[in-house]
This record gives sequence, C-alpha cells and structure tokens, in this order.
Amino acid sequence: MDFSRLKYKYQFLGKILNLYDKLDQAVDENGQYQGVLNLCDKTTTFRTNLTEVEKVVCKRLLNNLLQLKNVNYDDDFIKGCSNLYVWLYFNIKKPMISNDIIKKIFELPNSIENEGPRYNYCPYFSFNDKIHNPEKLMKLRIFNDNADTFQSMLKGPIKSYDCSLIRYIYKCILIYRDMNSRYCSSGKDTTDENKNSCDIIGQFDKLYTPYISNNNKITHKFPELTSGTLINNIDGCSLEGIYSDETQLGTSITKGVSTALGAMVGIPPFLALMYKFTRFGQFFRSRYKKGIANNIGENELFYPTTENMNNSSDHTRYNVLYGPVGN
Repeated sequence: MDFSRLKYKYQFLGKILNLYDKLDQAVDENGQYQGVLNLCDKTTTFRTNLTEVEKVVCKRLLNNLLQLKNVNYDDDFIKGCSNLYVWLYFNIKKPMISNDIIKKIFELPNSIENEGPRYNYCPYFSFNDKIHNPEKLMKLRIFNDNADTFQSMLKGPIKSYDCSLIRYIYKCILIYRDMNSRYCSSGKDTTDENKNSCDIIGQFDKLYTPYISNNNKITHKFPELTSGTLINNIDGCSLEGIYSDETQLGTSITKGVSTALGAMVGIPPFLALMYKFTRFGQFFRSRYKKGIANNIGENELFYPTTENMNNSSDHTRYNVLYGPVGN
C-alpha cells in the first residue's frame, strides 16, 4: 500500500485524511523554519553525508514536527503525532532510511534554543522499528486514535456507507486475534522485539469493548474479541457493499468481482463478466454467503512485501482487486 492508496481506501476517516494531505505538502525552505531545516544539509548534524533522498525526507519530517508542535499535550496533539507516524512509514518505506537517522531527526526540534514557550514535539516512533507487520498494526492504531469518532459514526440505523467502516473494524478484530495470540500472550508482550507491537494491540483491546462491542447505542452487533466467532457475514451489509471500498479500485469490467476470486491473479475480463452475470457467478456467490470463503479480513491482506529494519517476516496473501498495496 502506498500513501495515496491509503487515503483513497479509507475516505470515511474524514478530517484525518485532511491532516494527511497537510503532512504531504512540499516544504517551504525559505520560510520561518529555514534555519532549522538547513540542519538536514549539514554533515555535522548526522556525522555522515545524507543522500539527496534522505535530505528531502529529513526536511519534510522536520517541518511536520515543527508544524505539529503544541504547548498542550492534548488529544489533538496526540492524534496529530499518530497521523505523522503513518505518513512517515510510507515516506521512508521505499528509500529504506535507517532508524538512527529518523531518531536523530526527531531530536532536532528539542535541540533548538527557544526563549518563548516550551513546546511539545512528537516523540520518536516508527512503524519500521521493532514492529511486527506494520501495515496491519497501522489499522489498529488508526482505530485506537479514533475510537470515539467511529462510535459516533456507527450510532443509529446502518447506512450503506457505514459498511466500509464496519468491515474495517472486522479486519481489526481479525488482526487483533491473530497477533495477540502470536506475540502478546503468555508473557511474550514484555520482550524487546514484541513490546512496541503489543502496546498497540493492548490499546485496541482496552478500547474496542467499551467503545464498540458493549455500546448499546450502536445498532450493529459486533463480536467479542475473545469469542472466536467466525467473521464471514456482516448483518445489514450486502456482499457487494462490504467490498465497495476495494472494488472501486478495479476497472469498469472487473469492479464487481468479489475478493473470493482474489487468488485468480490476472483474471481475464470474460471470467469477470461470467462471475457477475451468469449462473456460475450466482452459484459461486451463494456458496460464498454460506461460509465457504469465510476469511473476511484474512484474504483482504495484501501482496508480499520485504520488511527489514527488525520487522518479522510474514506470509502475506494476494488479492487481485487490491493490487500491490500492502497490509
């Protein structure tokens, strides 16, 4: 997944996406932060010569840290920092900038002498540093930072555009069940390699029940995290509606094809039409609804990617409708 694809898929996040856009803007190197941004060009700052790509990332990250500074350590500041970490992941993923350089950039705002108010700056965090499956945990972290907003959106009768959000939360449940069992049970959460991941997973555990599953004002009945309930059907959302956020990425010919055909990489148009309009398609969809393809949320996860920087490897899945988009 790249940054633009993330913004396209999760349009229901609303105002958060607007902040992503601000974080992704070009840097004015002649503006008020010119002196600070010039630190990215100096060899003495990092005790090494940064590449041109590293300098660009340095200036953009440093500029965003300065833009997000806040006298108060309030909710807006915390959410702003969380959005910054998501933005950062996609900007350093391809150039593979080292964690040491990123840590140093986070330290630069605090090294500036300032006679005015003492500002809070986003503390160092990177989805590339000791995080298992960062693009899966990104989903949980987005939920954690917006649980109250999601709760408000889900109150009252289910509307068609709610299905994308409901399905997103179901994905989070599956991610939680898998990763909590794998990394955070039986005392494994305290190990150095698991701690960062389990902090996010544990926060999801604390927020999901009071905000979502036990909230009487939410019409849809969400499963308990530990119930083991199979998540292969979402009441109130048609199969087509469930997949609407992904199928919009397809062509006009293939956009109606369910992710149940995800393994058919390179599916030709005539098969897509056969699936959508023939008895074969009706048969396949009816079988799907009965639970044969009961991996909603597992099959949604992504083309293989190489994850270095202390990330554990993971056997990821393919989905023809997503394209190469990550977790």
